[in-house]
Amino acid sequence: MIPVLKVQRPLPATVFIGLTTGMLDGAAAVINSFARSGVTPDKVFKYISSAILGKNAYSGGGEIIALGVFLHFAVAYIWGLIFFTAYPRVKLLQQSKWLVGCAYGLFVWLMMNLVVLRFTLAPKLKFSWEGAAMGWGIHMLCVGIPIVLITHYWYRKP
Repeated sequence: MIPVLKVQRPLPATVFIGLTTGMLDGAAAVINSFARSGVTPDKVFKYISSAILGKNAYSGGGEIIALGVFLHFAVAYIWGLIFFTAYPRVKLLQQSKWLVGCAYGLFVWLMMNLVVLRFTLAPKLKFSWEGAAMGWGIHMLCVGIPIVLITHYWYRKP
């Protein structure tokens, strides 16, 4: 039988992971979108809302932006929950925190862009290597590494 790490109170851990990752990734998305193409924060979150509302999301106001923020944090929470649940069961995930964090960030980017977004109503974005590289970096630094570091810390806590 493989020993499984146990954590007291996993809900606060996963909520903390979701909030931290959501804030870091959301801030990076807003800054990157504005810096690269002048896209304002409201349009970033309307794009996220368009995943379920389609083009109608762009004609909405604050409620559509709030929905986009909610969806963004929900997705961040889900990716955090997936890793947090797998961590005690998969020894490889307990190895080099920085390498695993970078790999998980890249994995999340790939899954979101090659799988998840294809099944949404969001408009398809034009692919560019520059945009992909920026996305990889953001997901490594703002998604993968924080999820891994917080998960590692939470499981190691007495």
